Amino acid sequence: MRLTAAPRIVRALAADPGNRAAIIRSCEALGLLHIHEIRSTQPPNSSRPITTGSEKWMKVHVHADADDCTAALRGEGFEQILTAKPEHPQNDVCRQPQALQHIDFSKATALVFGNEVNGISPQMSELCDGDFCIPIHGLTESFNVSVAAAICVHFGRMKREQALGGSCTDMDPGEINALLTEYKQIHSKSRHFIKEKRVQSGREQGKSASKEERRRMWLGAHQKQLNPT
Repeated sequence: MRLTAAPRIVRALAADPGNRAAIIRSCEALGLLHIHEIRSTQPPNSSRPITTGSEKWMKVHVHADADDCTAALRGEGFEQILTAKPEHPQNDVCRQPQALQHIDFSKATALVFGNEVNGISPQMSELCDGDFCIPIHGLTESFNVSVAAAICVHFGRMKREQALGGSCTDMDPGEINALLTEYKQIHSKSRHFIKEKRVQSGREQGKSASKEERRRMWLGAHQKQLNPT
């Protein structure tokens, strides 16, 4: 486990639950511990339990608006909060975005990704320190937001490690030990949840099965609990 507290990804009013899930999965897989979200007016379109996915291993901070989000990040010592913009912006001509490779990730940095349709809100732009972009060398005009986030997380994590002198984490030993204890508790609860679902599934199937079939399903479910693979 090689986790870092920075950089951080901020999702501002994201509408697509598929993109949300992909961003969280990439952040967790690449070793980011935190992700920030600004509430969307649209209700979530997912019935999958949170504890079955990557989200259970992350600290998901939910904020009411851009002011709340940026204030929380500033309070944690984040020195630069940058918004993702096109390489050649048409509407935001006041600030030319810096390329991803020019960001100084030795500073605690948060990268903000906007709504899939409307992009970054004017309020968030005003509260942030600047803009950044991912240079595109082909004919495609833009990346999908989840792909863009994954690129930035990978690059930012690599540059952060270099800035820390090759260290794989910017967390102190106390934070890591506390996190390991928390992860053990989550893992234990997840195993219990999976076992209960297996037994419940066996019971539901057994309602219409013969006595011998129910016996085999019961034995199979308990063997899996005793000898999980």
